[in-house]
Amino acid sequence: MKAVKSVLGKLIQQEFGRESYQLYAEKLERKESMDIFCDIYERLHGKSAAHLNLALKNLLDSVQVSIRISRNFLYISIGYLAAVAALFFIGAADCILYPAVAAVSVCYAYKWLEFIRNRYCDRDVRIVLIYKIALFHLLEENCLQKEGGKV
Repeated sequence: MKAVKSVLGKLIQQEFGRESYQLYAEKLERKESMDIFCDIYERLHGKSAAHLNLALKNLLDSVQVSIRISRNFLYISIGYLAAVAALFFIGAADCILYPAVAAVSVCYAYKWLEFIRNRYCDRDVRIVLIYKIALFHLLEENCLQKEGGKV
């Protein structure tokens, strides 16, 4: 079974590859954030403004999904408790009750793991913040070049 990964970690792996993600994680542990910034900046430097805008849109979409997972978890928990209570209160036969409770519990366990992974993904958040800074810097640089200003 594949491990549940954070939405932000998936984004970085999609944009830069699994090997780069692992390298960035190691560099964060060694407090080499500037190396990560320089690598991301160099990879993005030759890209068009349209590509950078698309990358920024993907980044913002991923952040929204991550936030939505955290916000919806309370409602998922309430729904889980209501579903389990309803199953017990309807007085279903044991051959239906136990598999139904097990199925609901497995689904809830998956959502709980997803919530935990996205809520406490400090490493991924730090890499994404570095990525965001590099994107903003390059987009600002592109804007200034179009206006004829100096960078």
